[in-house]
Formats: sequence, structure tokens, C-alpha cells
Amino acid sequence: MIRATHLSKHYGATLALDRLDLNVPPGAVFGLLGPNGSGKTTFIKLLLGLVFPDTGSVESDAVAAHRIGYLPERITLPTRSRIDEYLRLCAYLDGLRGAALASAVDTRLRQVGLDQVARNRIGSCSKGMLQRLGLAAALIGDPPLLVLDEPMEGLDPAWQKSVRELIMQLRRDGKTVLLSTHRLSDVAEVCGHVAILAGGRLKRAGALVDVLPLRERVVIDVDQMPEALAASMAVLGPGITVQGGHVLLEGQAVARKHDVLRKMLDAGVDVRGLAQQRLTLEEIYLEAMRP
Repeated sequence: MIRATHLSKHYGATLALDRLDLNVPPGAVFGLLGPNGSGKTTFIKLLLGLVFPDTGSVESDAVAAHRIGYLPERITLPTRSRIDEYLRLCAYLDGLRGAALASAVDTRLRQVGLDQVARNRIGSCSKGMLQRLGLAAALIGDPPLLVLDEPMEGLDPAWQKSVRELIMQLRRDGKTVLLSTHRLSDVAEVCGHVAILAGGRLKRAGALVDVLPLRERVVIDVDQMPEALAASMAVLGPGITVQGGHVLLEGQAVARKHDVLRKMLDAGVDVRGLAQQRLTLEEIYLEAMRP
């Protein structure tokens, strides 16, 4: 559905995107995850043809056929128009006419909870209402590809939940959704695939379970760890770290926790406690972001 090859973009002396290679499979909800300034919006603009690459290319069957719905990060709408008027214009520009146009407008207004205020002027809308109207406009022509840039911005928790449910319904309907966000929780809840960007570079990409795998670790609290014993822990294998009064076991070392514990007890180490923990998605994400 989307193919980027060696894609690079500068803004003056600033490198916004650095030799990006990325594939978004059809029918996927694909998360573009990264902090502000990581290159997410630049990639979207390159995909849509709003800016042009310095090197490389990005292609999409849906973009080539003008069958794409787009919700920008910052949306600007005609303040004097009514909500329903604006959505009718979007439907008309998308090729809808007559009963099909009226039905699409009514359906999308209900879907984003604006049907009761459809005759209100856009200038009177709150930020959350504007965001929902932008989402309705992106959906109006029932496109096969949706590109949503920070779609949760300005929404209250109830509508954030509703938008997540809508995205999951789009996936069930076979749509491809490219979701750009800095919110890890959104990616974890709705995305099956993810790419992590930082400083314009791709850090990781693939299925969510592979890119951000849930992992466990064991933390053993000790009173004091002799230096010689701490050094000898390495012979038990990788993934064992001694940090002051804590012995940290990660990866394959978790399965060897009993061997590590026995070695410490045999050496007379005062073990105060042992805890098995599951790493949070935030911890795994921050690990992926390290240079």
C-alpha cells in the first residue's frame, strides 16, 4: 500500500528525514511513533506530495488514484461556513452527488457526534469539534487509505476512546490506516504494525509484537554485593547487571534466576527480596529510542 525507499528530506540545513526505507502493508493500522520533530509529519507530506524529497521515493496505490483521506496535525477550516455545508463541499469534491452525497454527510456527522450541531458555524466550534469535523472530512469518500496525523489532539477522553474504536472498525472493514502520533498508548491499543522514528531516522519497524515485545525482568535486592562476586556473574550468561544493591536479570537471564540466587546465597550475600516484573511499553519504547 505504501512503499518508501531511501527517502530523505532537508529543510535548509536541517535534516528532517534520513534515508527512510518503509513498507506499510494493505489493510494494516500502522503507527508512526516518535517525539515531535522526529520526521513523522515530513514523511506524511512527502507521501501526499505536499513537499518533494531530496533523494529517494515514496509511492502508494491509493495516493496515485486520489483515494486517500487525510487529517492534518493542524487543521484550518472556513470559520463562516456551517458544519454541514463544509462536509457537503468535501463530499462533492470527492465525487459524490445527490442521495449518495446526502447519505455520506449524514453518516459521517453521526459517526463523529456532530449531527446535533450540524448547522452551527465552524467558527463557534471547540478544538475537539474541529478535530472531529476534520476526521469526518477525511472519511467522507470512504477511501481505502486514511492518513491521520495526531488525531487525538484536542479530544476529551471519551472521544479519544470513540476514535480508537472507529480506527479498529476501519481495520475490520479492510482499510489501511497510517496513524502518526507521539502517544504510545494509542499505538498499543489500535496498531498491528509500527515504525519508530527519532531525529529523522528509522529506529525500528515491523509488527508491534516484534518492535515493542512485552518482556519480563527479575530484580534481586541485596544488602551488599562483593566486587569479585559481581564480576563472576558474567559467566552465567548475558543479561545480568549489578547496580549497587540490585541485581537485574533481563532476556534469557530471567530463566536463570534460581542459579543466580543460589550463587549469591552460597557466597553469603544477604538477599533482601526478589521481584519479577513485566516491562512497561514505555520502558521498551525508551529502550528502542536509545542511540
